[in-house]
Amino acid sequence: MVGPARYKTSDRAPRGQAARHPETHGGGGAVALVDDRGAESGFERQPPQDLAAEQSVLGGMLLSKDAIADVIEALSPSDFYRPAHQAIYDCILDLYGRGEPADPITISAELERKGELLRIGGAPYLHTLIATVPTAANAGYYAEIVSEKAVLRRLVEAGTRIVQLGYNGAEGADVDEVVDRAQAAIYEVTERRTSEDYVALEELLQPTMDEIDAIASRGGSSLGVPTGFVDLDEVTNGLHPGQMIIVAARPGVGKALALDTPLPTPSGWTTMGEVGVGDTLIDADGRPTTVVAATEVMTGRPCYEVEFSDGTVIVADAEHQWLTETRASRRSAQQAATGYNGYRNQRTFAEVRTTEDIAATLRCATADRRLNHSVNGCRPLDLPDRELALAPYVLGVWLGDGHSAGARFTTADPEIVWHVEAEGFDVVPHGNLLYGIRLPAPVLRTLGVLGDKHIPVEYLRASEPQRRALLAGLLDTDGTVLPSGSVQFAVTNRRLAEDTYDLVVGLGYRCSLTTKRVKGRSEESSTAYLLTFTTQDDVFRLERKRLVHKERNTRTPRMTGSRFIVDVRAIPSVPVRCVEVDNPDHLYLASRSMIPTHNSTLGLDFARSCSVKHGMTSVIFSLEMSRTEIVMRMLSAEARIRLGDMRGGRMSDDDWTRLARRMSEISEAPLFVDDSPNMTMMEIRAKARRLKQRNDLRLIILDYMQLMSSGKRVESRQQEVSEFSRNLKLLAKELEVPVVAISQLNRGPEQRTDKRPMLSDLRESGCLTLNTRVLRADNGTEATLGELLDSGEQPVVWSLDERLRMVPRPMTRVFSSGVKEVFRLRLASGREVEATANHPFQTIDGWVPLGELGVGDRLAVPRTVPEPLQPTPMPDAEVIMLGHLIGDGSFVRRQPIRYASTDEANLRAVTEAATHFGVTAVRDDHAAARCTSLRLPAPYHLTRGRRNPIAAWLDELGLFGLRSHEKFVPPAVFSLARDQVGLFLRHLWATDGSVRWDDKAGQARIYYASTSRRLVEDVARLLLRFGVLSRIKRAPKSGYRDGWHLYVYGAENQLIFLDEIGVHGLRGLSAQVAAEQLRGIAGNTNLDTVPREIWQQVRGILAAQRMTHREFAAAMGSRFCGSTMWKHAPSRSRLARAAAVLDDADLDLLATNDVFWDEVVEMVSLGEQPVYDATVPGTHNFVADGIAVHNSLEQDADMVILINRPDAWERDDPRAGEADLILAKHRAGPTSTVTVAHQLHYSRFADLAQG
Repeated sequence: MVGPARYKTSDRAPRGQAARHPETHGGGGAVALVDDRGAESGFERQPPQDLAAEQSVLGGMLLSKDAIADVIEALSPSDFYRPAHQAIYDCILDLYGRGEPADPITISAELERKGELLRIGGAPYLHTLIATVPTAANAGYYAEIVSEKAVLRRLVEAGTRIVQLGYNGAEGADVDEVVDRAQAAIYEVTERRTSEDYVALEELLQPTMDEIDAIASRGGSSLGVPTGFVDLDEVTNGLHPGQMIIVAARPGVGKALALDTPLPTPSGWTTMGEVGVGDTLIDADGRPTTVVAATEVMTGRPCYEVEFSDGTVIVADAEHQWLTETRASRRSAQQAATGYNGYRNQRTFAEVRTTEDIAATLRCATADRRLNHSVNGCRPLDLPDRELALAPYVLGVWLGDGHSAGARFTTADPEIVWHVEAEGFDVVPHGNLLYGIRLPAPVLRTLGVLGDKHIPVEYLRASEPQRRALLAGLLDTDGTVLPSGSVQFAVTNRRLAEDTYDLVVGLGYRCSLTTKRVKGRSEESSTAYLLTFTTQDDVFRLERKRLVHKERNTRTPRMTGSRFIVDVRAIPSVPVRCVEVDNPDHLYLASRSMIPTHNSTLGLDFARSCSVKHGMTSVIFSLEMSRTEIVMRMLSAEARIRLGDMRGGRMSDDDWTRLARRMSEISEAPLFVDDSPNMTMMEIRAKARRLKQRNDLRLIILDYMQLMSSGKRVESRQQEVSEFSRNLKLLAKELEVPVVAISQLNRGPEQRTDKRPMLSDLRESGCLTLNTRVLRADNGTEATLGELLDSGEQPVVWSLDERLRMVPRPMTRVFSSGVKEVFRLRLASGREVEATANHPFQTIDGWVPLGELGVGDRLAVPRTVPEPLQPTPMPDAEVIMLGHLIGDGSFVRRQPIRYASTDEANLRAVTEAATHFGVTAVRDDHAAARCTSLRLPAPYHLTRGRRNPIAAWLDELGLFGLRSHEKFVPPAVFSLARDQVGLFLRHLWATDGSVRWDDKAGQARIYYASTSRRLVEDVARLLLRFGVLSRIKRAPKSGYRDGWHLYVYGAENQLIFLDEIGVHGLRGLSAQVAAEQLRGIAGNTNLDTVPREIWQQVRGILAAQRMTHREFAAAMGSRFCGSTMWKHAPSRSRLARAAAVLDDADLDLLATNDVFWDEVVEMVSLGEQPVYDATVPGTHNFVADGIAVHNSLEQDADMVILINRPDAWERDDPRAGEADLILAKHRAGPTSTVTVAHQLHYSRFADLAQG
């Protein structure tokens, strides 16, 4: 056999000729690999690239701003071959996007700021690029060369991957999966970002006139895809190419379990009442699965107790779903396995059935009335290895026969001693069958098992081999083999028995737990707990028990994996709840027995109208229902046969006749269904393109959007769904077909008196109040959502990118989201924001809705704010005057403008600044008050409408007439460059600020005081220009208005303030003293930490790199202290050291990003208020009231249709049987409400307009 290793490339055919067949010598042939040009195709060849073209592109961009505009249409950073060129290109785009010049000087400074200048070859290399380019005018052509080489490189990479996939297929990998991945690799090559060509207006007029003429010729009927609802088509003119339509309804109620139902998780247990979106459960294959949706608690539902053959009882509602085998499916599987009656394939399979269905068919309709339904057990929990303090087998032995007060155990089997010693522990015999184990002193105490024998949770959720070793230790000591071949474990410790039950069930075995009375020393020890389970696996290490188990199992083979449902009995209703998980089978484990259970149609009517009635090609990508379920619903709708009768096998002869009549028409409909699990956006796009090319696709339906997966690591689920929304819109435009995305409404309607859904009820859409202030990047100011809504302005705002860096992004729209309950969220820094419960905030684990946050959670807030993109300077005299007047000035109406101070330096500064306005300050000394005031009168008589120039100036800034508690920092200050902001703060702090060194406490005290909360908040925002973090605290004073103090804390923070801002006047001397003292002390690094949840990521990296925690501590230069490290949040510097040790870019990012993790201290309901939201494409977030918040997903849609069924809320509603299709958004026309009939027994909506 000639394998790949035998190939050789030394014989080369002449260029231009085909390679000849090699001669074979002896037993092994030498094969020459030659490409179609006669060249070698070895892997040592360099990938396609053109460094000269890359240099010319970058040189041209550095020379000409026009060249940048030409190039960005054609290239992305990954198109460059050299990593240094990628970094330079990325930097040029960053500066260009911010409106800043991109030349060698600015690029060099930006790269140095990022720490990448040396990596690209230093500043001289930038000048080399400019010297290399022949002319900047040809940059677009050079970009085409770079782009072509990038496509060829991707083609080479895809070919290499396909070759590897082929060999994997030859080694036994699934062929279908190999082919699918190969196709995806090719589609990745063709997945190129292209910009649409510009088209002159005259070229667009004729096609538009043709469409208008066609509409008129059909009596006003549009060319769009008909929805099947006449009234809706009249409003929308059908669904048009390029449109994205969201069809949203509330999640179906039902499919629920009782709140106290235990649910296993990878870290232990939770309950149905406690689990939330984003939590992790375990699926039927034993793998972790994420909860993607969860209902509110539901009451008044019909409930049942479902009892299983092992004694497990689960309370579920009537609509809860179970994947069950029946007698028919078990028989079919047995016949297929044995070839009985010539059967080769199984004909009947397990199906998803509701609790109500199971109750109706609990027993077979046979004379013996045998049980019908069974549920297969779960597979062993598939969890990663854990670093355990004690070898699992040794712990099992000690738990089984050990002394609870120390590291000793009793055994008559020397083989157990040998196995313990094989784990690396010394065993010391003490006589009378007693042995001692030499363990590290605190191990058993650290595990918490001394005096309280139990299995720690980290062992119950360790890897399968670790758990099997633990079980072997338990069974070798206290286990036995029954005559039937079953394994039994007996113990008098109830907690240990329950933990062992958890262990056994987690290994995929069906286990029963019984008790019996025994003679014990106390009442507690007089009850024996017997755990019995059956398995063919080797569960013993002790040879004598292993042989007995093997022999008795051979004599008595038994079914080990299934549980029969023995009873389903109605009970009084209890509160229930349901979740939805992201695995393709929609199964998760429930109850202590870990039984697999299942989770939880207008789009289908659109597809029927498109394909069945009008013969247009449509496709349904279903991520929830199987293709069989979809087809069954379609047959029910078209033939008007009750869906329940179809599922239950109760169809009448008339039903069969109607079905036969409709079958031919339905079978000819060009409708495609894809129910592939975990479909990614790329797979949907690739399949849709193929259908468009081959079948003239006219309509795409996706059911439903919240179940989509990106197929890659993402920052958060919220942002991922927002990206899906944008990508679906782009798909609609690219293929020129309407895309209908089915979505879920949140539970907003249930919480309102009026249950009618609103646009704000879209699941991923959160809301803020009208006075929420948004941080602008263009001019540095803050604007409220109300101001932006009124003006219609689309500002550039600061946003966090995927690296958690502050970047400028356009805010494309602000819109109303109705009236909803609002909560005030307050952070430890004093920041406050008002938002709805479903509005997402950035956490270390991604974007999390406010309603799922709790006190103690930590949110991302900016730790630094860059200069505005377009700073507007102000004369220094005005900056100085403004700082002093806001602090210690009085400018109320009908009173002289005054300034008061005890500091001569401040008085001189104001006097000099007044001359800028032509004003001569008049000094008034107040000896009793030990202070001096300055009057700032007009330099002329105030006649004929003339005003004091300082008063007029203050009026322009919006300050004139304000009292102390109303003052704020005007927008003009936020628009200043960094140096002038520092000048303003320096003089402002000289008024109501304080800087001193506290000898007793050994620390600096720096704060600013005011009775105006907004002023204090504004100052806090300005400090972020310097990266200075601060904290706002209320300062109540009896009998007076509350004051507010803004504290600058932490030695590092304070030094930045003192060095880069400072304080004017006498307080400046105190500032110098404080600065000198601070330089001599080490700062407290624990004031700026990363949430401790990051340690989970670190532990995962350690496991992947096979580095022990002790080795990690040594590499970090710290003392190993067991689990103590993981209990505290790491400082940024500590995390940076960890990132360097582990060479992990993600950790380094979290240690060096632009966010500070602020702590939630309070959440208070403020009642219902009008709420609003905004859209920021790309990053999908903005800074609101100083906190990073997510935006809404809805704005990518051209049309939003909300479904409202009044009788879903009130069964006796007079409009029972009707549904409203609420056209809540229609970009190309009016909004409206269309009433249709819902015939859910036929799984369809019907058009009332048809009579």
